[in-house]
Amino acid sequence: MSTDDTPTIDQFRPVVLRVLNDGIERSTKQIHDEVADRMQLSESIRAERLNSGQHRYMNRINWALSALTQGGLIVRPKRGHYTISDDGRTVDKRNLAAYSESDMFEWPKWAAYQEEVAERKRSYRSKIKGQEAPESDNLVETIEAGVEEFNAKVETDLRRALQESSPEFFERAVVDLLWAMGYGGAHGEKQHVGRSGDGGIDGIIRQDALGLSSVYIQAKRYADDNVIQRPAIQQFYGALAEKGTERGVFITTSRFTSGAQRLADDNFHGKIILIDGFRLTSLMLHYGVAVQRAKQLTLYEVDADFFDEGLV
Repeated sequence: MSTDDTPTIDQFRPVVLRVLNDGIERSTKQIHDEVADRMQLSESIRAERLNSGQHRYMNRINWALSALTQGGLIVRPKRGHYTISDDGRTVDKRNLAAYSESDMFEWPKWAAYQEEVAERKRSYRSKIKGQEAPESDNLVETIEAGVEEFNAKVETDLRRALQESSPEFFERAVVDLLWAMGYGGAHGEKQHVGRSGDGGIDGIIRQDALGLSSVYIQAKRYADDNVIQRPAIQQFYGALAEKGTERGVFITTSRFTSGAQRLADDNFHGKIILIDGFRLTSLMLHYGVAVQRAKQLTLYEVDADFFDEGLV
């Protein structure tokens, strides 16, 4: 038990697996209720809430569900519903009292997930390396670093969610992203095109009312091992030429080979922009696409002007 008497996330994980072990698909609410009953949580524990208003035990079960999903121990067949996997049954047979994130590194999917989170954190740290903050700002800097690290996990979760979505859903999502980034201007329009025989064009952002200036989009919802290579970029350029334009954005949930990136940089001179899964989800967080604000913190400081008696 934690100091607040609510079981820890590590303690919730094996109970979640136990509840799901019968193979029946359950909603998040059903899992909350059954886990709480199986652990015989008291009414006081069930009533305890976080500052956000969410029940503490539900919040921890949700984090348990998230980690188990990313590790491949449970499966999310549809939004807000879960079933157990064969790997999950393997863990459940051990009758564990707790199952930590460190324990989960025995599963390749979890290890790969954590490596991506770590890579995003390293990327953030490299941006601020050498930037010394005044000592008085250390606490603020620590809070900002914590936010960035939290968002690194959100970006990783988001990329996984996009990979699990349908191709059509992904195509619409990237069109929405470019629209949110302002490419439609004040009088433009967006269009999802993706369909058989679309010539490799999945979306169009028309930047003016007459459609004289447009950005064409190709979206590839690929697994990590399906990397975009040079021929795909050449084909996209050919599709753009058929439309009478050279401006396009190629977006994928995976990544581009160095050869594909060089082709876009050296031969098309910025006319074709490549966005991989890392940059994609970073942009989606920045522009608020497919995410919502979880919590807002307010920091205060003394208003020195208030104490300037000469202004009174």
